[in-house]
Amino acid sequence: MFIFLPNSFDLRVSSEAMHSLRVGVDPYAASLARQKAEAALGHRKGEAALGHHVFVYLYPPISIEFLKVLNRVPALLRGVIFWMFYALGFGLQLWAGSRFALAVERRMLRFVFPLVMFFPAFVPSDTLLSGNIAIPMYGAVLAAAVRGWREGRWGVFFAVVVAASLLKPPILVWLVVPLLLGWAQVAPTVAAALCGVVLFAVQKFLWAQRFAEFMSSIRYTLPLEINYSTVAMFGKFLEFIGRPSDRAAVAFYLAVSLAMFGMLLYFAREFRRKNVAGQNFAAVVLVSTALFALRLKEYDLLPLTIPMALIVLRGVRNPVARILLILGAVAVGVALITDRLTAVDTISVTTVFLVGVYGLSIEARTSRALRAREEVAVPQAVRV
Repeated sequence: MFIFLPNSFDLRVSSEAMHSLRVGVDPYAASLARQKAEAALGHRKGEAALGHHVFVYLYPPISIEFLKVLNRVPALLRGVIFWMFYALGFGLQLWAGSRFALAVERRMLRFVFPLVMFFPAFVPSDTLLSGNIAIPMYGAVLAAAVRGWREGRWGVFFAVVVAASLLKPPILVWLVVPLLLGWAQVAPTVAAALCGVVLFAVQKFLWAQRFAEFMSSIRYTLPLEINYSTVAMFGKFLEFIGRPSDRAAVAFYLAVSLAMFGMLLYFAREFRRKNVAGQNFAAVVLVSTALFALRLKEYDLLPLTIPMALIVLRGVRNPVARILLILGAVAVGVALITDRLTAVDTISVTTVFLVGVYGLSIEARTSRALRAREEVAVPQAVRV
């Protein structure tokens, strides 16, 4: 793949920013100017004139300090180290996802692992070729989540998520995982979230000019980029029907997020009461991170592919779940035929999430019924 296909299109953003720093040019201004020049010429002419499609540098101001350090490392050594961590990160994603599987499911996952490279979130994509730093980041986050799940100690997970948020603030949405797995994690989860927000906000005072340019790039680029989040999809739907409204999109996001969070809290209680299996609940919680996200890209979906596969493997045994999966597949087909490609990822994740929730509801109801029958069968002491 890396030899015969175009690759590292996301990594190019950072490498161009490092080049700008070496020649004394502001990376934010340089990348934004190139994208505006491309837009003025039109996408195809601009791409031909500038050599390739232009991506704006959208990492927070603190990232510039990291790039300055990396510029001091020889290019060959820097490349070897990066690709080693990149491969390790993807391997950790596969390994960590399989830790939430049953023993019999792990044997089946061996056939799924190769497909993840080509079909993250069950849709064809060249995400693995991107070179985006999210790949090793999510590997570390998932590995830390496995440790927290197994040992009930989430300190490393909080540290990894907060550290990753320095370069990718949206990754803070993953704090929902320990929050839903036990009330004991509420206080440290809130503290980690506040820490991530403070570390982002303080950059406005440490690097005022950089922060202003960064926010300017965000305001220019985000409305133009492809975003697979639920709020973005609803916003595009409003545009399609001729009633665009940012307030309506935000209200929709809040309503869906609150409903989903309340539903997950209910299943968290059932998990603590041992009415649902931990592996089933964990898979649904991991997939929920995509639906909570305000900004969702292909590389954000890659680490969820194994949990999604586990939900599907468990769901195909149930007739209602099979119907949901078929309806989701039909919706994906309609989106492809009507050229609504940006909706494909959202449909696939939402479908699998609903299948997982339905599976949890059936499992909880069955467990409660069995427990009630067992209590009736046990002879009760009679007072004489």
